[in-house]
Amino acid sequence: VLRVRDLVVEFKAAEGLIRAVDGVSFTVPEGKTVALVGESGSGKSVVSQTIMQILPNTGKIVGGEVLFHDPDRLGSFVDLAKLPAESKEMRAVRGRRISIIFQ
Repeated sequence: VLRVRDLVVEFKAAEGLIRAVDGVSFTVPEGKTVALVGESGSGKSVVSQTIMQILPNTGKIVGGEVLFHDPDRLGSFVDLAKLPAESKEMRAVRGRRISIIFQ
């Protein structure tokens, strides 16, 4: 249902660009729950924010794909990383088709 492939996310900072996520890949199969586990600062929240298209203004997806298969659209995948955050299509996914619980 969800495939994250080679995801790269960077943030603008006073020091320059900071790569917060570098080549993350995983799949969430239909009907399954997935937990992202890692040390503090490893990019778990950034990956989650990227999937939901709720990155802060200083963050930018610079590589990879976030492919979502909507069961209501037979055989089609949409790359969430390419959708504008406030687009009608992304708003239809966020909270309705994909939900994330932040700790």
